[in-house]
Amino acid sequence: MAFRKSTDVREDIARFMGMTEVRRRLIAEAPDTLPVAEFGVNRLAKALHPGYLRAEVVAKAPAGTDCCRITLRSLRADGRFPYFRAGQFVALSAKVGESFLTRPYSIASSPREALAGTLEVIVQRSGIFSTWLIDEAQPGTQLVVGEPSGDFHHDSLRDAPHVVAVAGGSGVTPFLSMAKAICEGSEDFRLTLIAGARTRAKLCFDPEAFHDERVRVVPVLSHEEVPGFRHGFITADVLREFVDEDTSVFLCGPDALYSFARGELAKLGVEPARIRQERNAVGNRAVEEPATFSLTVRIRDAVRTIPASTAETLVTAMERAGIAAPVRCKNGSCGFCHSRVIAGEYFVAPENDFRRAADRKFGYIHPCCTYPLSDMEIDVPIFEPEE
Repeated sequence: MAFRKSTDVREDIARFMGMTEVRRRLIAEAPDTLPVAEFGVNRLAKALHPGYLRAEVVAKAPAGTDCCRITLRSLRADGRFPYFRAGQFVALSAKVGESFLTRPYSIASSPREALAGTLEVIVQRSGIFSTWLIDEAQPGTQLVVGEPSGDFHHDSLRDAPHVVAVAGGSGVTPFLSMAKAICEGSEDFRLTLIAGARTRAKLCFDPEAFHDERVRVVPVLSHEEVPGFRHGFITADVLREFVDEDTSVFLCGPDALYSFARGELAKLGVEPARIRQERNAVGNRAVEEPATFSLTVRIRDAVRTIPASTAETLVTAMERAGIAAPVRCKNGSCGFCHSRVIAGEYFVAPENDFRRAADRKFGYIHPCCTYPLSDMEIDVPIFEPEE
């Protein structure tokens, strides 16, 4: 209702006295549907953090002798995967037999390819889920995909403009994403990729795939001599050619690579603060005589009691029982599986304990890196993929 200023105060008083009837009339004339407003910030938040989404396998191709390149297509209404930083990972979930399994995989495709609806991962044959993906997940198989996660990406405020990436086996995957992002213009830094493998046949990518002066690939073969390839191991002598005091070093591969590479970098005087490594998933715990306890899992109103071994994480016990539990990193660092302990004793290795002080005080854990030491009861968040 437009406001009209009056020069006569009596007219203003008269209008005021009749305001109640005017408001009643406007309310009666208003539609009985609730107003709906969608703000730009809500659309952006949904695009960046969609939660779980569904995708299907559209192509599979060998990537060396040990790995398989799997291409996924988004089944979202907009046909897109969410935006991510090159180097991040996604968690893939599916029911395999009687178990509901989730595993993290680094993304091999670029952010621009994801926005176009395509996501690639390189899967190495190791473990039940990876073997199932390689051998049984045919084109058309649907998977649940978690939103991109992880801090293993270049940050201009933290990292140098030149990154020396040391990779072993399928650990080259996040660096392939970085190289593609540099070539397409969504990342702005120089990348020297030193990729180690036993033989040329075991390399899971083409060393000549990138044609950009900012991307250099140095393949190193430990058990085969090939013209144009380095031979041996990624030692201090090899690293000395590329690492200087204005370089950040990224490591990705098996744990043995990390300990060896850090030792070689120490010979060059590279400070640990300049070295970053992707964390591997937590595996079985070395226990001389594993015991089996009772694990009660509460997910909202659903309650299940299952066996849990002292040698395996709580998440492994839930997966084995077919319980769909929320998981991402499987090493305790992301905190996505944050759950409350109602009763029981447990063990968390110090190197995998990323809980806040308040979590420790009030009894919260990350089941992906927690092992039972007695009968336990825990309250777990619900796993809710979008349909």
